[in-house]
Amino acid sequence: MTAEDVEEWLDNWIENKLVAPGVDIPGAVQACRTAAQAAGISDAALTRAAGGDLHAHLAEEHAAISNAPDF
Repeated sequence: MTAEDVEEWLDNWIENKLVAPGVDIPGAVQACRTAAQAAGISDAALTRAAGGDLHAHLAEEHAAISNAPDF
């Protein structure tokens, strides 16, 4: 997988898994790592796709999703 493929995979995972309010971010980090491993994505590649800190990236994305306006 290319770096772009991993970034796209991560974006899709976030869109599908972080939509519920009150997501447990540490649990989401572990679930994301497990799903990435099952998809053949190394932890290093996943961390790079997240900008170096998967926990912070998921927390920021969840906050953005949670604060998005309802249309």
